[in-house]
Amino acid sequence: MKLLGELLSRIRGSEGGERKEDIEDILKKALRGEVLEFEEAMSFLGAVEAKLSREPQVKRVRGKVVFIGDTHGDFNSSKEVLRKFKDHKLVFLGDYVDRGKKQIENVNFLLAHYYIDRDRVILLRGNHESPVVNLNYGFMETLYHTYGSEWPFLFMRYNEVFANLPYAAEVSGLLALHGGIAEGLESVKQIRKLPKKDMIPSDKIAFQLLWNDPYEGIEGFGENYSRGGGTKYYGRKALESFLKSNGLKGLVRAHEAYPEGYAWLFDGETGIEGMESILLSVFTCRYYGIPPTVAVFDGKKVEVVRL
Repeated sequence: MKLLGELLSRIRGSEGGERKEDIEDILKKALRGEVLEFEEAMSFLGAVEAKLSREPQVKRVRGKVVFIGDTHGDFNSSKEVLRKFKDHKLVFLGDYVDRGKKQIENVNFLLAHYYIDRDRVILLRGNHESPVVNLNYGFMETLYHTYGSEWPFLFMRYNEVFANLPYAAEVSGLLALHGGIAEGLESVKQIRKLPKKDMIPSDKIAFQLLWNDPYEGIEGFGENYSRGGGTKYYGRKALESFLKSNGLKGLVRAHEAYPEGYAWLFDGETGIEGMESILLSVFTCRYYGIPPTVAVFDGKKVEVVRL
């Protein structure tokens, strides 16, 4: 508790008071993929959190959209998305850190683009945007090797920023999130009411939104032992019921690395051209030995595209 208090005290002391010119210089470095100095990173994260803290938990998006799955430190894939889809809004489905080679560069690059144009670059939360996970899967170690004894302060600061990321986006009849629907979730309104800065998260529905997986072998919900305690599988009937009661056509999610880079699950009509099923799962990190894949949606048609 003493360490936590010290971290929070130092974090609070770093917030606010930055000149516009300083933030602009820091943003330029982040956009170039340069690793920020400690004080720069603290100022940058404070500025980003100030914007994220005002975001709704369900972001409403209209127009031409690209859905991007897990990037996990795959800085090249993130850059390629921004380069290739300049005329689209970009909905990133979470998991920006852990496992990959350029975790700091990747997450700073995306946060900087969000800071500059938050209506175009939408960053949702994944299960790795939590200290429960990124303490053990690479991000903490990366911060340690980059910042030495100052790593705990940045570890706390990044996770406070992550805890302000929205859980979902509504895109012309599609719901986008990281993992899936939760047991006990009946309405999108429940997602909108989830608390901000829930770092674990401790709310059961929020936790399952980040962790749950679809499974063709069940109809409702079942225990997801492969992920661990508190996580669930959800089946066709569970998803169909949720979509129908909320006036939605389909679900787009990430969280799983399928061999082709994407997967269609739960056959059903959506009324959207190219949407082969009511659920589309995409994955965009090339470090898993699979093709990095995104989904392009113009409001009427969905197309799966490899980077």
